[in-house]
Amino acid sequence: MQTALADRLQVMARQRYNQAASALRARGFDPARFYTGQGGPLEPADAGDDADPRFRTLFMTWRALDQLETGAASIPSARPIVTSANFTSGYGVRSDPFRGSAAMHAGIDLAGPMGTPVYATADGVVGRSEWNNGGYGNLIELNHGQGIQTRYGHLSQRLVQAGQHIHRGQLIGLMGSTGRSTGSHLHYEVRIDGRAVNPIPFMQQPAATMAAPQRPATA
Repeated sequence: MQTALADRLQVMARQRYNQAASALRARGFDPARFYTGQGGPLEPADAGDDADPRFRTLFMTWRALDQLETGAASIPSARPIVTSANFTSGYGVRSDPFRGSAAMHAGIDLAGPMGTPVYATADGVVGRSEWNNGGYGNLIELNHGQGIQTRYGHLSQRLVQAGQHIHRGQLIGLMGSTGRSTGSHLHYEVRIDGRAVNPIPFMQQPAATMAAPQRPATA
């Protein structure tokens, strides 16, 4: 009876593991990135513990699944703006609205009314909540673990402090036009190991594949 139950649980765990691993790969992550180190001290096992390897396999599969699902919480997978917002500038090379020359845009711009709520897109810890002279203006940077960060720039108000633990969907700031900006909008970035990547694939909602900008880009 117990071995039959272990077999059924193993199938369930393997299915969930495969689904979680596929979701991570779809966003460009190697599932191995989310496995934590293992170590002792270990207690001696009773002889009966190794009587049926199925129980040990089940334990290892569920532990790997738990690590994957915990790691997935660190991946930005929501929209920073939940109300209607205009997509005004995409990720990549674009024309700098101040200089008119080609420049790399490390995130996306979402425009809306001044004071529009801005939300965290994944669980994490506030790494920075400060004024930035490099063009971001009021900036919040969240560290999500596994080398993943998100940045929220040009805010009118910062509502969290460095060191604060944040949950996905938590209100962290208000949209503004501080720093190097031509109008009220949120500049949103996703960074992996310090390198900016396109945020759009990380945004779950179909609306994340918004239409091309309909008005001049903001900074």
